[in-house]
Amino acid sequence: MHRKLSVAGVRWSAVLIAMGLATVGCGGGGSDPAPLGKRHSSPAATPDLAAPLSFSQLKEVVDLQSLPLGWKPGVQTIAGRNVPKNAPCRRPPGATCAGQTSRAVVQYNNADDTGNVYLELTAYENKGAAQDGYQRRSASSCLAKTSRRISMSTVGNSSVACTGSNKWTGEPFTGMEMRVGTVAALVVYTHKDKAEPHMLLSLAQMEAARIQQVQRDEKPTATLSDRDG
Repeated sequence: MHRKLSVAGVRWSAVLIAMGLATVGCGGGGSDPAPLGKRHSSPAATPDLAAPLSFSQLKEVVDLQSLPLGWKPGVQTIAGRNVPKNAPCRRPPGATCAGQTSRAVVQYNNADDTGNVYLELTAYENKGAAQDGYQRRSASSCLAKTSRRISMSTVGNSSVACTGSNKWTGEPFTGMEMRVGTVAALVVYTHKDKAEPHMLLSLAQMEAARIQQVQRDEKPTATLSDRDG
């Protein structure tokens, strides 16, 4: 039985971790210092879908109904927007959000407030722009002294995962940057006692499946109903 997690810890942990994992917006820019060949590459069986998505479609992807009964909104409720062409990004200052069409972010707490998931999705106008965005983000992820890369099955067309502890709260987390067609996504799972990699993998696979369903113009139906977090 899990001990009850403090409200402040469960509400802010995923948000703080995500801030350390990747830069919101266009990312750090520049070249990718780590060879992508050392990361997970796209398996041949994974569809690489080209449909760009709007903010309303991203909201469908990250809907609370995809999670088990009892999960609830955390401190970061669903937020985002459609991105105007050549819109300026917050980071780095003066940069443009090259190729972005929309963004969405949300955080949910599990039923007993011992863990949470943070989801951040950025949609692009084509797969090439999405790959560039994914590479910028994945190159800068897991660079904190309190985190490290881990081996994990590929999710979507490309993915990289890491694990560590939040330098502000000390809580363990696992996180994944991935590209699914025209969408680059960040999934961070935090738990008071132990952020199991298998739970992150399940969450990421579910999000990837929902992204692909929406890219096919289908209603997203993939869920995590067999997990309680």
